[in-house]
Amino acid sequence: MYQALYRAFRPETFSELIGQDHIVRILKNQIASGTVGHAYLFCGTRGTGKTTTARLLAKALNCTAEGERPCGICESCRAIAAGNFIDVVEMDAASNNSVDDIRTLREEVNFPPVAGRTKVYIIDEVHMLSTQAFNAFLKTLEEPPASTVFILCTTDPNKLPATILSRCIRLDFRRVPEKTIKDLFRRICEKINVQADEDALSLLATNADGSVRDGLSLLDRCASAGNRLTRDDVLFLLGVAGSDTYLKITRQVLAKDAAGALTTFSEALSEGKEVLQFTRDWVEHFRDLMIIKNTERPEDILNLSMENIARLKDQADTTGMDSISACIRRLSQALSDARWAARPRILIELAIIEMCS
Repeated sequence: MYQALYRAFRPETFSELIGQDHIVRILKNQIASGTVGHAYLFCGTRGTGKTTTARLLAKALNCTAEGERPCGICESCRAIAAGNFIDVVEMDAASNNSVDDIRTLREEVNFPPVAGRTKVYIIDEVHMLSTQAFNAFLKTLEEPPASTVFILCTTDPNKLPATILSRCIRLDFRRVPEKTIKDLFRRICEKINVQADEDALSLLATNADGSVRDGLSLLDRCASAGNRLTRDDVLFLLGVAGSDTYLKITRQVLAKDAAGALTTFSEALSEGKEVLQFTRDWVEHFRDLMIIKNTERPEDILNLSMENIARLKDQADTTGMDSISACIRRLSQALSDARWAARPRILIELAIIEMCS
């Protein structure tokens, strides 16, 4: 059976993990010095490697090889990668979030490891646990058996109680830079015999927006269409307008170039973009400009890579707040009216002309 790229190319050792060098350095030093903590909190946006790193740490704690761990090839490492190592338990808190689930976990924790040196519990989306479950989990997390390590993964650490946060070693995963993702895609394309143009890889990396898993899913979709991949192929197969399109049409509107903006809008629709979705994404683009213009650290608010933020900042620096707010209001009104219109395209085109006037 075909295996998705994000599964087929999941890192098996710390050296294969990309974009999280600060975390790899901490964990490798702790493993080498024997100072691994009993509880970790891995925080970060989706697709940045939280669960993968948790598995790598579990491998390292049970690896039987000499030298750097995990080796990725010993029996324990292979069993953990396959998901059938009895001493590594993965739990999805989104579907196992009751106090009864935690009580069961507390009972299992008291049993020593069976096949390895350390029993590891990986709890994904831990912020989904109920308040009662957190309370039941607290004592176990604070004083687990000596041979047990908990790794909590979450995309929203703000939802965790302070009592849980204070008992964990917190490691924050960063969005992976576009260049790093692009280099990974290039290596993968070589292995799967797909000839991809550089600008196609760049577009995929941009749309991944710092998430390796999202990017690999996009690459998987595009690579399935053939052994040759161009930028036009990526735009067509993804069915979305790239960030360059919104930068371009916004620049034309602000320059009062109605003809150019209408042409760009028409080209986007001719490539298969949906009118309302294009408009919603365009409103989001103006919102990003607004945030960047009014905050010193927009990366703390925007769910974007640093490269995309840099592009937006260049445009925000030359755009007045009055223009941004006017465009947001006009597009939002047009979007609201277009939902019930027989020809929504006309209303959006009218909004473009009015924004340019």
